Amino acid sequence: MADEIDGVNDQILRDQAHRETAARAAAAAVPAGTPGQCDDCGEAMPRLVGGRCAPCRDGRRGHG
Repeated sequence: MADEIDGVNDQILRDQAHRETAARAAAAAVPAGTPGQCDDCGEAMPRLVGGRCAPCRDGRRGHG
C-alpha cells in the first residue's frame, strides 16, 4: 500500500512541476508593456505593446 501511495505522490509532484514550468514559460512569453498613448485610438493607457493598447490589439475597439 505504501508503494502505491508513494507512486501517486511522485506523480502528483511531477505533474505540479510540469504545470509550473508551463506557467513560467507562458508568463515569459508575455511581452513587457510600457505606459503611454495608444497609436491607434489615442487613449492614454498604463500598458501598450508595440504602441497599441489591449482593446486595439485584439479588435475590441475601433481605430481612430
